[in-house]
Amino acid sequence: MFKIKQSLDAVNYGAYFYSGNPLTMEQVVDRAARFGYEAVDLWPHRPMSFPPDLSLEARKNLLSYANDKGIKFAAVDACTNFMRSDHVLVPHTEKELLYVRSCCELARDMDCKVVRILPAFIGYFWQDYWDKGYCQTAMHSRTLEVSTQDDYLREWESVRAGIIESGNIAKEFGVTLAVQGHPPVVNCVQDLIDLVDEVDMENVKIGLDLPLFDHQESEYIIKIVKSIGKRMVHSHTLGVKLKHGPSGVVYASEEVIPGDGIENWLPFFKACKEIGYEGYFAYEQCAPFLMPGHKKPTVEEFDRRQQVGFEFIKSFEEKI
Repeated sequence: MFKIKQSLDAVNYGAYFYSGNPLTMEQVVDRAARFGYEAVDLWPHRPMSFPPDLSLEARKNLLSYANDKGIKFAAVDACTNFMRSDHVLVPHTEKELLYVRSCCELARDMDCKVVRILPAFIGYFWQDYWDKGYCQTAMHSRTLEVSTQDDYLREWESVRAGIIESGNIAKEFGVTLAVQGHPPVVNCVQDLIDLVDEVDMENVKIGLDLPLFDHQESEYIIKIVKSIGKRMVHSHTLGVKLKHGPSGVVYASEEVIPGDGIENWLPFFKACKEIGYEGYFAYEQCAPFLMPGHKKPTVEEFDRRQQVGFEFIKSFEEKI
C-alpha cells in the first residue's frame, strides 16, 4: 500500500488568518502528534522559527522535543522573492540569499533535507512605460497583452539567477531546494518546469502542489506528475473553492478543507505512487477565510480543519 506521509505546515498557526496569538513550534509539534501527522513543516518567520532568533541550543531543544513526540521536520518553508530590486542601493536579491542561507543552516540543524522556496511573490513590475499609458505590464509569459515582454524577461532572468545562487548555497548544507510555483513570474505548472529545467541543478527540484495545477483533468494530472518524476520532492495539500459572480464568472477563490475544493486527488496520488514519490504532503492553510456571521475563525477552527483534512487525505491510501 502506498503510504501518504503527511506533514502539518506550521504557517497554519502563525495567527495570520485567525483571531488569537501565534503558536510556538512546540505547540505545533504537539498538535501534529495529536492529530496523527508524521512531520511538521517549519515556518522560518517570526515569531515561530526565524533562523537568526534560534540559537544552537534552542534548535537542539526543539529537535529533541519533536523526536520525543515521534515527529520529524519535513521541510523549511521559506517565502522568498528573487524579483529585481526597486533601488540600486537596496540589494534585494543579496538579502534574499542571506535568508536562504540561514534557512538551509536551520534545515541542517533540524535533520531536515528540504527547503521550500518561492521564485517570486505577488508584486508589481516597474517597467519603463508604466506611467505613460503605453500598455499593461506583461505579468505573465503566455500573454494576450500588448507588450514586448522585456519587463517579464528581466524578472525571469532575475528569478532564475537567484535560484541558481540559492542552489549553490544549499549544496553547502546538503539541502535540496523545492521550488514551488507562485505568481507573478511563475504562473502555471509549465512555467515551474521550465524554470527548474533552466536552472539545471541536481539539488534544485520541485514542490508540486495539486491545487496549483492549471486544471484538474485526470489525464493532465497524471501526465504532469510523471513528467516531473523524481524531481518532485515536496507537496502541499489544501482545497481551493472557486467563487462565481454574475453569469458564472469566477471572481475569486477561497482556501477550504481538502475534499471541499476542486482538486482531483485520486489520480494525483496514483501518479505519485507510480513515480515512487517518498516525500511528504503538507497541509497548508495560508489564505484568509471567514466564518458565518462574517467573523474571523478561531484557532479551534484551524485545529478542526487540520484533523478533517488529515483524515480525508489519509483515506486515499486504501483507494490506490
